Amino acid sequence: MFAHCFIHMPEKGREESFMKRKAISMLMAVSLAAAALTACGSSSSGSADTTAATTAASTDSTASADAASGSGLSVSVVDGSEDSMNLDTAQAGTLAGLSACRHLYEGLYKLDKDGNVVPGQAKDVQVSDDGLTYTFTLRDDITWSDGKPVTAADFVYGFQHLKDGMGDYSTLLSMVSNAEAKDDKTLVLTLAYPCAYLPSVLAFPSAYPVRQDVVEAAGDAYATDPDKAVYNGPYELTDWTHQQSMTLTKRSDYYDADSITVDQITWDLMSDASTKANSFSSGDVIFADSYPDEYKSQFTDNGLQFEDGYMTYCVMFNLGDNGNEVLKDANVRKALSLAIDRNRVIELRDMDDVVANTYTPSGMKNSAGEDFNTTIDPWFSDDYDANCEEAKKLLADAGYPDGQGFPALTYLVSNNNTQTVAEAIVDDWKSVLGIDSITVQQEENFFSAREDGNYDLSYYGWYMDYPDISNILNTMTTGQNDAKYSSDDYDAAFNAAVAEPDETKQWEDYAKCEEILSNDVPVAPILHAQNSFLFDDKDYDGLVYYCGENFFGYLTKK
Repeated sequence: MFAHCFIHMPEKGREESFMKRKAISMLMAVSLAAAALTACGSSSSGSADTTAATTAASTDSTASADAASGSGLSVSVVDGSEDSMNLDTAQAGTLAGLSACRHLYEGLYKLDKDGNVVPGQAKDVQVSDDGLTYTFTLRDDITWSDGKPVTAADFVYGFQHLKDGMGDYSTLLSMVSNAEAKDDKTLVLTLAYPCAYLPSVLAFPSAYPVRQDVVEAAGDAYATDPDKAVYNGPYELTDWTHQQSMTLTKRSDYYDADSITVDQITWDLMSDASTKANSFSSGDVIFADSYPDEYKSQFTDNGLQFEDGYMTYCVMFNLGDNGNEVLKDANVRKALSLAIDRNRVIELRDMDDVVANTYTPSGMKNSAGEDFNTTIDPWFSDDYDANCEEAKKLLADAGYPDGQGFPALTYLVSNNNTQTVAEAIVDDWKSVLGIDSITVQQEENFFSAREDGNYDLSYYGWYMDYPDISNILNTMTTGQNDAKYSSDDYDAAFNAAVAEPDETKQWEDYAKCEEILSNDVPVAPILHAQNSFLFDDKDYDGLVYYCGENFFGYLTKK
């Protein structure tokens, strides 16, 4: 017999931005069933008294064997900072952290060398005729880095760990109404509604398995150092010099080790975009996740890469308790949005962006090939002069004619690039609305500060995990955003949409979501962006890019 645990889906989770945190799915109760689940009063697979020291010894031993037997490449990359590097899959939320997790862990599905979602830890899956039951059979040759087998109970515990952790992706699996480990190799998922994109969700790092005994042994230190976790992916973490770098070493016992061409990855951690660019220029690294805008001409045809980002770049307004009262007025927020010269921002960035007159980025198509954004009303006119006149009237009606008496506000940004854009926007507010009391502030621990609500206005961007409208619109549901925005009407429309099997009706509910957002303006969409980064494509092939995340294990030398 297997115990059944009924767990209410926590209504907490947060989005991320340019570095990326992204929640998926909807707000609904979930029940998880598992063999060996502590919350149900039984024990997990593996010994509950496993110690961090034992894990460390296994990690060191395996790493040494890998290093000795490896004959592939060793590469150095810079992707993210220490602040962005959370390697607990239940808490990882930045692009860099999620990318690292894709190397260290693996789910039922994974990315292949072409960036396609393919079976990973799963050997076989059977889907019921109604699309509501998925029965997975796990591979026989999958192990953790300490040699123990990966079991179905590890996945069920991983799902519970995700939800109990209330991190950025705590609602990732909310389409799953029940998960049960029938035995060590059989995992059955029952869905609340058919979900065609389920493989993409299960390939996402937050849906990866987790070893309960290791989590309990490490406690709050879980996944904060190499010996505080075990790994079931192609790499294990063999060194983490905090604030400086990590070392990822290929696992010789990974079932698909022959397809992994890079033996060791030195993963440098930096927050300054100029330092990253200089490291790339000098050849110290072959990949850098960001660079200052002024370096663009230097890297054009010399490492600069552009990829479709499915990304919306915004100004976020703090509607929470720590936010300034002036921003609680929707008309003030709308005035600030209308006064932004988006075309000027796009020219300033010079990155082939397009104006964002909706929150949802373009490219979300229905079965007939119709783009969602062509079926809904834009948030504002394409006549900038008319927008400015409306903005002036709204601000005056709110009690601040020509910006008089407007309070001092802080506009928080993450790096030099977002600061440049923010300063241009602040100039628009001064020239159009007469507001001269908003200061741009760059914060090293930007994500933590914004999450804690220590800001008035903030840079905010959303990279989609996969191209489905639910992925972007979920970020504005209650508890899922750092704006502290909450709307019962919005939540109801979103929940109706994700549960609606009829595509036409679903899109009608999604359109209601966009309409509500355009009236409430918790964020001001600026542009829909491409993602850009630096990669030495003259000397290397095989970089896998997927919705803002990177996988380096398939790299080859030209």
